[in-house]
Amino acid sequence: MDYPLDRFTPIQKTIFDSFIKDALHKDFYFTGGTALKVFYFNHRESEDLDFFSENDFDTDLAARFMQQAALGLKAKLRSTVIGKVRIFELVDNQNNLIIKVDFAQYPYPRLKKGMMVENIEIDSLEDIGANKLHTILQRTQVKDFVDLYFLLRKYTIWDLLHFSQKKFNLEIDLIWLSAGLLKAGSFENLPKMLVPMDLQELKDFYKDLAIKLGKSVVKE
Repeated sequence: MDYPLDRFTPIQKTIFDSFIKDALHKDFYFTGGTALKVFYFNHRESEDLDFFSENDFDTDLAARFMQQAALGLKAKLRSTVIGKVRIFELVDNQNNLIIKVDFAQYPYPRLKKGMMVENIEIDSLEDIGANKLHTILQRTQVKDFVDLYFLLRKYTIWDLLHFSQKKFNLEIDLIWLSAGLLKAGSFENLPKMLVPMDLQELKDFYKDLAIKLGKSVVKE
């Protein structure tokens, strides 16, 4: 299957193409904002590459792969570990970030098999949607709200709640979710968009959605 080469940045494409030729790729699937941009919506710029595995993986092999990537791109490599996520950053000689690549052990079973592209699985929209809804309950970043906005053009909020609750075995409190959605009102800027979007439109959308969810609780 051909994939949309022009949706990757040149550096993303270099690393992605190298990764799918490396034996390490068999343990991972591709997910996150860049997967959503490249293989689904092409809606905003996204710089990071996120490779997830349901199982434990050899972090030394991931480090070795990234060392080779850094060498090929004449970049310096920085690495940190947060929980079960190994984060690699390629930086230039002035320590400016070139790209961030995450390898994460993510133990939650996926809801659906994703498409196969060049022998690597791309996370399904249902799973990315479940992850995004879960994410905005944990942090408030405009890029996640933009991604969720586009997911909500394909699915209802009730669909995404179902996906998230099934995947994480977690009942989501609608009042808590409504409060989280209202945080969109604090955003001052959008990420670099590839399709037209107005910041006020985004804020109004989440305000209306929060009110809708709140009313559904009152009716109960």
